Amino acid sequence: MPKYGSFGPLIGVIYVNNTHCRFLVYSAKNAEVLTFHELKLKQIVHNAGWMEYDPTEIWKHTLECIEVAYKNLVILEISPYDIIAVGICSVRGTTVIWDSTTGASLYNAIGWTDCRCTSQLKTILNNVKYNVNYLRPRSGLPLSTCFSALKIKWLMDNVTSVPDHITKRTLCCGTLDSWLLWNLTGAESCGVHATDVTNAQYTGLMNIRTLQWDKRLCEFYRIPLSILPRIHSNSEVFGYVIGGPLDGIPIAGSIGDQPASLLGQLSLKVGQNVCSIDDSCFVLLNTGEELIESQNGLISAIAYKLGAQAKPCYALEGAISNAGATVKWLKEELRINPEINSNDNVVEVLNTFLGESSMISSSCSSSMLNAECGLAAKRSEITFVPAFHGLYSPYWRYDARGTLLGLTSQTTAENVTQAAFEATGFQIHEILQAFKRDAVTWDWKNIKERLLFGGEYAENNSFIQFIADIVGFILERPQTTSPAGLGTMIAAGITMKVVDLKYAELAYMPPSDAFSPTTTQNRRNLLYKRWEYAVRKCLNWNNYETYETDLALFAQRERDPNLSIRRSLPGSIFLTTTFVFLIVAKFLKNKYIT
Repeated sequence: MPKYGSFGPLIGVIYVNNTHCRFLVYSAKNAEVLTFHELKLKQIVHNAGWMEYDPTEIWKHTLECIEVAYKNLVILEISPYDIIAVGICSVRGTTVIWDSTTGASLYNAIGWTDCRCTSQLKTILNNVKYNVNYLRPRSGLPLSTCFSALKIKWLMDNVTSVPDHITKRTLCCGTLDSWLLWNLTGAESCGVHATDVTNAQYTGLMNIRTLQWDKRLCEFYRIPLSILPRIHSNSEVFGYVIGGPLDGIPIAGSIGDQPASLLGQLSLKVGQNVCSIDDSCFVLLNTGEELIESQNGLISAIAYKLGAQAKPCYALEGAISNAGATVKWLKEELRINPEINSNDNVVEVLNTFLGESSMISSSCSSSMLNAECGLAAKRSEITFVPAFHGLYSPYWRYDARGTLLGLTSQTTAENVTQAAFEATGFQIHEILQAFKRDAVTWDWKNIKERLLFGGEYAENNSFIQFIADIVGFILERPQTTSPAGLGTMIAAGITMKVVDLKYAELAYMPPSDAFSPTTTQNRRNLLYKRWEYAVRKCLNWNNYETYETDLALFAQRERDPNLSIRRSLPGSIFLTTTFVFLIVAKFLKNKYIT
């Protein structure tokens, strides 16, 4: 039995998301982050809707983060020799191609939010009679630009050297985890070309049941199987680090960022929800060993597979393209300060734990909350749908465009920010409702209406409170440094037999903040109706035929909430009087006969 320092065995995690590259060192004993280093990634935007990254920069940043964190351990007098394994966590769907003989990337990495493939998607949808679910039975995914298959096809058609590399069988293609793994394990000399099930699914080329590349899916997109990496589970030894301070350390786990968050938030029971808010937003529902084929615009996803022989755990997943990115857009493009100036009272309330927050919410009436608690009272009547590059779950409409409705001369920058916060809440609400419609056989009465939150923008209290009010759930925010990093550590720790799920549930569960709704159901229903109207306009933004009629009717409904009742009165009166006349006529007829 090897001897370790006071922190026990250590596990390093390489984590690359949309904005940063990190290396974190965890203690497998208590999941404490002992040190980490991060560097910001440069986002390359050549055209509207495009998003690229320099693969060479990602690799160099990874090396620098590892070296700095390693030195930090020495400074902290923690033995770096206690690191027993490395795990890889990366954003799914971002696509890289490279030459296996030279190790050079042939083009920039195309980000998962990149929508340059819209024209190809239009062609495919036209060929399948606009059935966005055409491939869902095999892949678990709708047809969309956010998955890798169309990006790979675009690279094959637009990078001149690709056909020659395919002929010579020197082309490697993969998501970011594959790129990092290949470089870590020796690159052109002996690099391992592999990926895991969660990243492989987001290519749109993996069969959701066999968990292997699907020949018919590859033929549909005309992508050769030879360029794709080998698929592994999330908890296996993928290879060994060659060179650098971690030389010889096994790479014992790899997992996509959102499934890693589900695992890191310890949402291991069927029916548990988890939500991550960064630039985008993802909501996952653990469905255990049950693969639910979504009929309501969700992704049937692999949550994790913790070992080559282990059974996969599945999830339903909703993807929202713009969440924190909307706030960033307000700040950088519109020069709006995205801060909500709540009074001290409400900030104190929202920062409490579940018990106090629950007590205050139940003891204050809706009117008191609106008048005294500040946050709800400041809300304007505008609705913002930030569909900058279309809408993902549950609509999957690439042609949708953003809308901002209800502006007046009194509308302030803070009102727009509030509407942006609420937009994420509305989209989460739609996904949660889709969960219930898809899992129709479940007993939802016995499933707690709670949602675990994590991610960069989950630290914004006002943001989370707006979402709690829109969704109507208690939102719990575990005090975890990086849920995705912790999930990756767990996956690697299981491979190395220093972690198991039962131990993780006992030893890794952190304290949580809780946010309770402060609005009534009636208020919530009114806001939902406005949101649904705004989404309809967003989906049909270039349909001018019914615009004036819809707008006039909506304005009339806002002024007169009883409009629908009054409109039904003439018909009701007609039916009632007709019925009365028939009774009277029958009565008179009987009397006359008698």
